[in-house]
Amino acid sequence: MTAAPQPLGRLAASFDRIVCGITWATQVAAATAYLGAAGHLSAWRDLFAKDAVGTVILWCSGLCMAALWGISLREEARSYYNRQHQRLYRKAGLLGHVGTLLIAALAASKLPHQVAWFALLGTVSFAAVATWASWMQARLLPDEDQAVVDAILHREAAQRAAVFDASDRERRRARLAVIVESLGYTLNDAGAPTTSPAEPPAIRWTIPAGKHAPLVYFIRNGNRMKIGTTTELKRRIRTLALRPENVALLVAGDQRRERDYHKQFAEHRIGTTEWFAYEGTLADYVHDQTARLSQKEQQQ
Repeated sequence: MTAAPQPLGRLAASFDRIVCGITWATQVAAATAYLGAAGHLSAWRDLFAKDAVGTVILWCSGLCMAALWGISLREEARSYYNRQHQRLYRKAGLLGHVGTLLIAALAASKLPHQVAWFALLGTVSFAAVATWASWMQARLLPDEDQAVVDAILHREAAQRAAVFDASDRERRRARLAVIVESLGYTLNDAGAPTTSPAEPPAIRWTIPAGKHAPLVYFIRNGNRMKIGTTTELKRRIRTLALRPENVALLVAGDQRRERDYHKQFAEHRIGTTEWFAYEGTLADYVHDQTARLSQKEQQQ
C-alpha cells in the first residue's frame, strides 16, 4: 500500500518563502522611506548654501551606509549557517542601517510635518530590524546539524591555514636566501628528503555505539590527522563528517593523555587546532602502533 504524500514539507517551504518575502519587503519599505526623506532637495538647500562640500560628503556617506546595509543583508542571508560570518554581517548591517536612518532623520528634521516623518521612519526601521532578526533566528540550524557544519568549516579553515603556513615558509626562505647571497654566502638548503608517510596496516576499529570510557582518537583526513578525546566516538565521527574507516588509532585515555600527544607531536601541529600534519614522527608512531596491534591480533 502506498502512503499518501504528506503536504507538511511543501507547507513549510511555502511558509518559509512567505516569511522571506515579508522580511525583504520590510527592508525595501524602510529603504524607500529613508530615500523619500533624504531625497527632498528642499531639506538640503539650506545646508548646501552654508557648506556645499560638507553636504556632498554627508550625502556620499549616506549612500555608502545604504550600500553597506544592503550588502550585509544579502551576505548574512547567504551565510546564515556560518555563525561567525553571520554575526559579522549582522553588526555591519546594523551599522549601515543606523547610518542611513540618521541621514534620513536629519533630512526629515528640515521638512514640514516632522512628527509624521519621524513616526514613519521609526516604524519602518523597527519593522525592518525585527522581521530580519526573527527570520534569521528561524533559519538557525539545530545544534547537532550546526555541529556538522562547524566541523566542516573548521576543517576548511585548518586546510587554508596549512597552505598559508607552507607558502609563508617558502617566501621567508626565498627572502633569506637573497639576503644571505648578498652577504656572499649560500644558504644550505640540504635537508632530509620529503617522503610520503608510511600507510598504517589496515585495522578496522570497533566503534562503540553509545557512550563509553574516554578514548583518545587519531582520525585521518587526507594528509592531516586529528588527535582528540571523546566519550561518544560514533557521534564525534559523524560531526566531523568522516567515516569509521578514517579512524587510524584508538588509545584508552582522557584529555591529559591527549595533551601529552599534542606536546609529543607539537612540531606537526597546524596552528592552534587539534589537527596535525600526517608526516614524520606522527606517521611513524601511528604506523608502529597499528603494526604492533595487527601483529598481536594475528598471533591470537
